[in-house]
Amino acid sequence: MMKESLIYEAAPGEQGPEPGLPEPAAGSASEECLIGASAHVAELREFIRRQAAHQQTVLLIGERGLRQEQIARALHQECARRASPFLAVNARGLSTEALHQLLFGPRGLIENCRGGTIYLNELVNLPQVLQQRFAAYLEDQRWRAQTGDPVCHRLVFATEWRPEELRAENRIAYGLVEMLRPHSFTLKPLRERREDIPHLASYLADRAARRLGKGPHLISPAAMKLLLKYSWEGNIDELEAVLESVVTFMPRARLDEGALPARMRQATRQSIPPGGIDLARAVESFERSFIDRALEQTGGNQTRASRLLGLRVQTLNMKLKRFAQKVNKA
Repeated sequence: MMKESLIYEAAPGEQGPEPGLPEPAAGSASEECLIGASAHVAELREFIRRQAAHQQTVLLIGERGLRQEQIARALHQECARRASPFLAVNARGLSTEALHQLLFGPRGLIENCRGGTIYLNELVNLPQVLQQRFAAYLEDQRWRAQTGDPVCHRLVFATEWRPEELRAENRIAYGLVEMLRPHSFTLKPLRERREDIPHLASYLADRAARRLGKGPHLISPAAMKLLLKYSWEGNIDELEAVLESVVTFMPRARLDEGALPARMRQATRQSIPPGGIDLARAVESFERSFIDRALEQTGGNQTRASRLLGLRVQTLNMKLKRFAQKVNKA
């Protein structure tokens, strides 16, 4: 089960990932799109289960890097016709004529993928002549289904659809998306479901280490905190690329914050608000938080706390008196 792959090194006194989290998806190297503990991942699994019961055309809406093709494959594997072919078409770089022949030609995929699944990315970026052809084709399929003629294969489209742009710029694509909306799923980016990142990061780091013949790679608390704070514009693809690089070139089996790219540390630094800050107050608050933590760890013993903080006990006592005076004045 995936729980065995969730490798996370807890700090002293820390329990690591919160106990009682839902079980991540079953461990398949091709299903990291379904790994996570969020409600969103649970909804995606349920969507796949429901859609697998019929052959309706499916639309996946979301940013790049969320493994849409994997979701389409998972849907195909879940359905009764899983033994039929799964065909993925990358529309980027193909001319209109080449795409038309590949899809709708005499020997094209539409006519010859009997019982299988065809996955096509870039729906709204297809040439408009192909969008029109798909719109007519889907209307024909809808009519056939209503008359009892079974649909012989499934289409799965992916798009980064932005409705406010499509309505004005490409009404054909907008109409296609609206036609497919009843059987669509909107994928959330990683930055909107950060609770999935520890599961994904641990799994991807472990998989990279196994592929390279290395032992388990523990992710330190500081490194995990940075992974959780980063925005991940490239989503799962970017997360995997970062972890692959770190595991490949890291001599130790412990993934520390310093091993992560400098751009990540710079991107997660807290910016100064437009209105500015009270630096003296911020420094004092930071200082006090460490003093409070040291006293808590030592049971209020100022001598031992001063050692932890690298201060003379007289200096610590003086700081505590100053803090107390400010509280009394307030």
